[in-house]
Amino acid sequence: MLQGRLALISQSGALCSAISDWAAYSHLGFSALISLGNGANIDFGDALSFLSTDPKTAAILLHIERIKHEKWFMSALREAARLRPVVVLKSDRHGRSAAAGADSDSLADTDAVFDAALERAGAVRAMTVGQLFAAAEVLTSNRPATGNRLCIIANGGGAGVLAADRAKDLDIDLPPPSEQTMDALNALLPSYWSKTNPVDILGDAPPEAFGTALKLCLADSSFDGALVMLTPQAITRATDAAQAVVEVVKGGNRKPVLSCWLHETSVVEARGLLSSNRIPDFATPERAVEAFSYLARHELNQRLALETPGPDADSPDSDISGAEMIIESALAMGRSRLTDLESKALLRAFHIPTAMTIQANSPAEALVAAESLGFPVAMKVASQHISRKSDVGGVRLNIRSAGDVRPAFQEIVESVRALRPDAEIEGVTIEPMATVDNPRRVIIGATRDPVFGPAIVFGAGGTMFEVPQDRAVSLPPLTTVLAERLISRTRVSRLLEPLHNRPAADRSAVIKVLMRVSEMVSELPHIRALIISPLLAGTDGTLAIDARIQVDRPTAGVPPYNHMAIAPYPRYLTEHGFLADGTPITIRPIRPEDAEGEQAFVRGLSPEARQFRFMQSVKELTPKMLVQHTQIDYRREMALVAMTKEGEKEIQRGVARYIINPDGTSCEFAIVISDAKRRQGIGSRLMNSLISSARRHGLKMIVGEVLSNNQAMLSLMKDLNFTEKSFPDDPTIVNVELRL
Repeated sequence: MLQGRLALISQSGALCSAISDWAAYSHLGFSALISLGNGANIDFGDALSFLSTDPKTAAILLHIERIKHEKWFMSALREAARLRPVVVLKSDRHGRSAAAGADSDSLADTDAVFDAALERAGAVRAMTVGQLFAAAEVLTSNRPATGNRLCIIANGGGAGVLAADRAKDLDIDLPPPSEQTMDALNALLPSYWSKTNPVDILGDAPPEAFGTALKLCLADSSFDGALVMLTPQAITRATDAAQAVVEVVKGGNRKPVLSCWLHETSVVEARGLLSSNRIPDFATPERAVEAFSYLARHELNQRLALETPGPDADSPDSDISGAEMIIESALAMGRSRLTDLESKALLRAFHIPTAMTIQANSPAEALVAAESLGFPVAMKVASQHISRKSDVGGVRLNIRSAGDVRPAFQEIVESVRALRPDAEIEGVTIEPMATVDNPRRVIIGATRDPVFGPAIVFGAGGTMFEVPQDRAVSLPPLTTVLAERLISRTRVSRLLEPLHNRPAADRSAVIKVLMRVSEMVSELPHIRALIISPLLAGTDGTLAIDARIQVDRPTAGVPPYNHMAIAPYPRYLTEHGFLADGTPITIRPIRPEDAEGEQAFVRGLSPEARQFRFMQSVKELTPKMLVQHTQIDYRREMALVAMTKEGEKEIQRGVARYIINPDGTSCEFAIVISDAKRRQGIGSRLMNSLISSARRHGLKMIVGEVLSNNQAMLSLMKDLNFTEKSFPDDPTIVNVELRL
């Protein structure tokens, strides 16, 4: 096996052998080739954790048949994909979700949830072994893309069009050359060249035309990479053309260059020349474009990861304990499906707007309820056995007078009894007709995947929900950025925009509902399936018209959020107290919305404080550092911030954090306090809270490095019973540690 910078992890020994054999033929080398068979005592998480910090590995390929330890897998995959490209191929793409219950399995199948998991981690998916091979070849070029703008250069229009078609399928941009590049190409090529992208240099193009056209396009800021294609013709010198491409690539170019020399026997030598010079070579235009898409997608993942949510808007706390009591009461009565009233009460506990609903068991009670709520009203059958009320004639809308209530009640009951004689009818619910201006009907739901746990679904509401292609799936916990991205992946998102003289819907209100649903499934492991259908999204907000929620009893004795693939915000670590001067203080885990405050905090530190914290000159955090400091994986690390208030604004006064070491039993910590709030007890409060969190993580030791001239920190460590150890070869650093 050739040595290289590509690592492969596979659960199939046969696939490992096949890829190894192919790689030797393609002049590709590996830094690691790991087969996770039935007898292996390590899993994907262990291998990914090692490879993510391996200096010999530049990119990682995964072949997955099944995932055993999804939490460790997701945690390790997120860390690995943050540091280098990761491409994943999964078997059994058409396996269906085992989630039980009416409509839960129709929300999202396991493959859609797996896609959502990869997107959340920042990994890229290959759908076939051929695509995995393509990814392997392009990732070994060590030339990352800085965008998705591709220039296609070909000596024939047909091949160029095929490549362009595939680029459109994959949302790869094909911009025209710049004016300067157009002038240079006009001087180089005959007057009847294509004058657009793909750049058709014509069938009789000599070898030097390939090299010159490539050099011009790589110098053009309009493009992030180039694909050079050759179709053999009678006068084509394939090997000489390949040599011209090699010379351009060796001339200091930093953009990715891919090649596709079509045919077999007549271009064998040329393709060997390209591969031996680490220029990715592909047999078909489509495969070449797919390979570029992996580079572009990785770049997009990294760019999206740098997006930070805005400051958290003030919103009332959810009534989690009240919601738990509603669910526990239903479970105690032997029910796994909440009633309409219970479902809407649960939504209101999380501040999701719903219409007031009253259940009536007789026409007389229905009349009283309608008069109390005010006309017009909607009437719907109340039955634990019926999920789609309109399918059985169980809905009457726009009841406008008292005289219409009794007949509507009777019609609903008679229709349901005729179509569903097995269903137990509990009565009829009455609610005011929706009052949202310019409403659009969307659906928000949650389902429980057998591997990754809760998954959130957004899509078109009403009968359009039956079209599964217009749904998007994401794993909780969501941020406002992730919620916006979830909406944008659907066609119905365009209906939220201004349309046919209708003003735009309140998109921020829809995002708030998604955030609340994310919080619900995070805080309530009881929820097995949830559907808000429809959610009316109007210009003045949202309104949940109907909701169906299925629940079960969570496993007793498990740690908080054990049902989640990605650990959500650990609100249970929040503490309140007072500083020495009487100022109220809150110590809580950091969250993505703290990015602005974290940056302001670092900027406000004195040069000495920044030196003590970072052990180097740092004036402010880079965008990448800011994401790493605020969008943390709560299973692998913890960061606690000390917050006080100035008026209504929270101000960060200190932060303490640790990262769990690869041994899984120890962690390394760091802490820094605002210069304006020293000697107020913030440091000791933060460290005690951090130590308590480390114990919850099951860690045995917490360690850190302190500059020897940082006497205040060394004094704090001594008060907290840390032991000190000096390094003979570096007397400027003191190692401190505490056994937990």
